[in-house]
Amino acid sequence: MQDDPERQLVDAAIDGDLESFGELCQRYYSLMVAIAYSVVSDHQLAEDAAQESFARALVNLRKLKNAARFAPWLAAICRNAAKDMVAVKARWINAADLSQAARDNNDGENNDAIRRAIEQLPDAAKELIVLRYYSNLSYEQITSILGISPAAINGRLTRAKRKMAKYLKQNGFPESKL
Repeated sequence: MQDDPERQLVDAAIDGDLESFGELCQRYYSLMVAIAYSVVSDHQLAEDAAQESFARALVNLRKLKNAARFAPWLAAICRNAAKDMVAVKARWINAADLSQAARDNNDGENNDAIRRAIEQLPDAAKELIVLRYYSNLSYEQITSILGISPAAINGRLTRAKRKMAKYLKQNGFPESKL
């Protein structure tokens, strides 16, 4: 749930206050990058999608009917911007990118396997995994951003982790590390 100062920022931004909108951009930038990353799997492209989502939000801000729903509204814009970038640039993370990322890490084989397991998840599950475990967001923060209940988050994360575990087992990941 958004606090009053945040709602005041949103209301001021809707009324044309660019400083308030800039403050909202600063508050939500890293979260929008995380959401975009869950779609595009490329950090630079995710940053581009986040910036694009803020531009789209600014243009459409007056269409926001409920200022208390700013975060979920912005998250939806960001997901759409990221999907558009994937379609335009046809740039999903590929095996070479995964291999490079794995070489850059100390535990490359495990990270490579885990990234592949995440990639096989549906977009909504991938988004939750990235927000919870890579961006270290609490259930309350995820609820605020995505507009879904903590119980729904818990259930979806549980199913996503089961799918990842099944994928990892099927692909030779040592069971002792699950």
